[in-house]
Amino acid sequence: HTLNLRLPPEQLTWIANHAEDQVIIVDGTVLNLLAAALPSMTSVRTVLVTGTGDLTAVQGCGKDVLRYDDVVGAQSSTFDWPDVDERSAAAMCYTSGTTGHPKGVVYSHRSTWLHSQAACTSNALGIGHDDTVLAIVPMFHANAWGLPYAAMMAGAQLLLPDRFLQAGPLVEMIEAARP
Repeated sequence: HTLNLRLPPEQLTWIANHAEDQVIIVDGTVLNLLAAALPSMTSVRTVLVTGTGDLTAVQGCGKDVLRYDDVVGAQSSTFDWPDVDERSAAAMCYTSGTTGHPKGVVYSHRSTWLHSQAACTSNALGIGHDDTVLAIVPMFHANAWGLPYAAMMAGAQLLLPDRFLQAGPLVEMIEAARP
C-alpha cells in the first residue's frame, strides 16, 4: 500500500503499524517527510530508498536503511511466480479526511484486473496501446483510479508527474509528451 506523505506523522505511524508494514520503499527526495514518523513505526524493519537522495534524515532511526538499486541488483534475474488466489488481497489504500484513524480498504487481484479492463473499454476511458496516460491523481488515492494498471494492461505509455502537481510542471509535461 502507499503512504500519503501529506498526512501528519501520527497518522502515517498509525497506518504503518495498523498494516503491520515491514518494509517501506521511499523516494530519496522525500525522506524528510518520512523521517518524523519512522522511529514510531514499530513493525517497520527496513527502508529501501530509491534515487540518490541524502540518507541522513532516516539514518539512526532504528531501521535498516538500504539503497533500492543495490538490493534489487543483488537478486536473481529469475522469479518463481506463486499461484495466487484472484480474490486474495493485492493492494490497500488508507483513507484521509475521515473522523478517527484512517480506514484501510483492500483491493483483490480480481477487482484490480476487472477495474483495469473496464477502464480500457470504449465506454469508459478507452485506454489503448497507442495512448499516453498522465496519472495526476496519486497512488494513495484509490490506487490512482487504477490508471497505472489499465495503462500497463493496454500497453499504453504511462506518465507519472512525481510530486510536481502544480500547473507549470504539468503544462510542460503535457506539451512535451502529449498525453
